[in-house]
Amino acid sequence: MRPPRGGGSFRGNRGGGGFRGGRGGFRDEGPPSEVVEVSTFVHACEGDAVTKLTHEKIPYFNAPIYLQNKTQIGKVDEIFGPINESYFSVKVMEGIVATSYSQGDKFYIDPAKLLPLARFLPQPKGQKPAFSRGGGRGGRGPPRGGRSGGFRGRGPPRGGRGPPRGGSRGGFRGRGRF
Repeated sequence: MRPPRGGGSFRGNRGGGGFRGGRGGFRDEGPPSEVVEVSTFVHACEGDAVTKLTHEKIPYFNAPIYLQNKTQIGKVDEIFGPINESYFSVKVMEGIVATSYSQGDKFYIDPAKLLPLARFLPQPKGQKPAFSRGGGRGGRGPPRGGRSGGFRGRGPPRGGRGPPRGGSRGGFRGRGRF
């Protein structure tokens, strides 16, 4: 029998070997097919670019930030400020100086790397948040990923209750502990 793809073990260890969700790591996918304006430059601070969010959606952390010509300049670092007037800092890439931008310069992002604002607002009572990606599918059976119990593919505690495996199977048992 072949081991499962993704380099994991046979034990319920969702996805790949140690990485979250598969093999490889984080690959730069290169520039996206389209970019949308996400923010304007406010000022530089400690080598990062501080920008004011102009899009109605919130960017993912570590989402790549581009110029209009799709040149990547850095990644979203921190998001801060009131929810209706957010700012975020861009950790600029090596060789790019945050002070070289002037106030009002526009920054762009891949539209797939934006989250709707509703995700960050408290949900009114009785309304389930609408998850679009898998997740929240009712409570059926043990946690996903195979075995029951809280040990997921990290060695020993396997099997359930009962005598220790390979332990004595009855017969003479000695006299307990001295």
